[in-house]
Amino acid sequence: MIFQKIKNTFLKFILILILCSPLGVRGHIGSAGVVQEGKAGNYQVQVYVEPPDVIPGTAKVSVMLDGKDITSVRMSPIYFFTGDEGSPRSDEGVLSASGSYDGQIWLMESGAASVKITIEGARGKGEVLIPIAALSTAQRKLPSSLGWILAGLALLLVGIMTTIIGASTGDSLLKAGQSLDKNTQKRRLIGSTIGASFCGLLLFGGNIWWNAESSDYQRFMYQPYTATSTIKIENGERVLSFKIDSASVRGRLTSFIIPDHGKLMHMFLVKEGTMDVFAHLHPSRKDTVTFEAPLGSLPAGKYLIFADVLRYHGLQNTIADTVEIPQTPKVNVAPVFSGDSDDTFVVTNALNKQATSTQDATITICGTPGVKTKLQDGSSIVWEEKPNQKLQSGKVYDLKFSVLAPDGKAAELQTYLGMMGHAAVIKDDASVYIHLHPNGTFSSTAVQVMQKRIDEKTNARPNLNNPKRFRDSVDNVLAKLQTMTEDERDKFLMGDMKHEANGHHGGEVVFPYVFPKAGNYRIWLQVKREGKILTGVFDAQVI
Repeated sequence: MIFQKIKNTFLKFILILILCSPLGVRGHIGSAGVVQEGKAGNYQVQVYVEPPDVIPGTAKVSVMLDGKDITSVRMSPIYFFTGDEGSPRSDEGVLSASGSYDGQIWLMESGAASVKITIEGARGKGEVLIPIAALSTAQRKLPSSLGWILAGLALLLVGIMTTIIGASTGDSLLKAGQSLDKNTQKRRLIGSTIGASFCGLLLFGGNIWWNAESSDYQRFMYQPYTATSTIKIENGERVLSFKIDSASVRGRLTSFIIPDHGKLMHMFLVKEGTMDVFAHLHPSRKDTVTFEAPLGSLPAGKYLIFADVLRYHGLQNTIADTVEIPQTPKVNVAPVFSGDSDDTFVVTNALNKQATSTQDATITICGTPGVKTKLQDGSSIVWEEKPNQKLQSGKVYDLKFSVLAPDGKAAELQTYLGMMGHAAVIKDDASVYIHLHPNGTFSSTAVQVMQKRIDEKTNARPNLNNPKRFRDSVDNVLAKLQTMTEDERDKFLMGDMKHEANGHHGGEVVFPYVFPKAGNYRIWLQVKREGKILTGVFDAQVI
């Protein structure tokens, strides 16, 4: 133990000497990578960004483009609080053997950020912005072997420094040919003692500094919001109360949550273990930390909760919890569902279990790649992948789904919450959760927020100093949305964004995604046809 303390102490000292010598900061769970697919000017582009888990750190960027007429691909980070004028210069992407333009960019500040991709070629200039979270979520540990090596070097440096100071006060003062006397030896001893004391003071001060830096890093490491979920009965109806724990707010005021796709919160409930019940709800805000959602006829059981919220500066947060939902209470008068009109749930067969021939007609059968599966309105859906295909982790996939009308023709899909579709992907052990859209794994609202920040004439740091006024203004926007028709709401929410699903037409919807690790996953795909929200369910094996 003593030797370990000595090693740690000298390790800190050697790093201090190196630093002082002339030579010498996430809305999803388990899916840090960000995928974007769409248009950049006249170019079809797919971008994959793998942010670091330590800030400062480097993000890996890979850009795939259509055509061979590209002259340059440049990439740069843009931070929300400093704007584009305060961000570093762009770096050139390098063409790889696989045809992608790859590069690394440094992220030096924690918080909401984005990666800007600029493409030059025969079709002109194209730009695309990909929101990312620059957050420290890990703390690196130094390998023990390297620690001992550095500790040994520290001892060597202390010895050299002590010797140099001792010699400078003793031997160096002797004239040529003069022999070493007692006074010279005394001065050398005093000098060496002073040198050793100086090294000790440097070590002591450096140790204090090191511990303070380590403490600050741990204090500012990203910690997700936490919440407490309870069920209450109101007018004979079960209501989920979702309260964000005040202790987890840590300065990230929830008054600055903004609507994403017209909803303040997107909440997904999945039955724990079997994953045979899935709900997509949109709770209403009761106060700054409390959200409520009626549960209608959702089956009883224990559920995983994943709640997505978006703060003003474009940083997505997923809040996870569990809740035990009781049976619907017996009342004389049937309760009237009072939830959001876009709320929906679906019951299917359990994870990785085949449906039986006697399956309840109200249950949606879970599909598999390449096999046509019935939806709730008599239409059907096909995951355009080879049957029994095992997917690879770490690889960018276009999850392509085709929806067919009951007559077998391509279905005419409507926008649902401003998009051609939504999807949720959850691993069987709940270690991975993500909410997908056809344009990628990020929020379209976050892109709009970042673009608005870039377009501002001033680079001054945004000052949000009135939480109540901000919250009231958001509530007014939500109230205005409720008075709009669906077409008016889509236009208001998405602006000039095109609704062709990644350039595909008819009943086809594509979601770009990278499965982060091997295991069993369930995918829920939601689209809208003839005014009805439809949910397709698929299982995927990832190796």
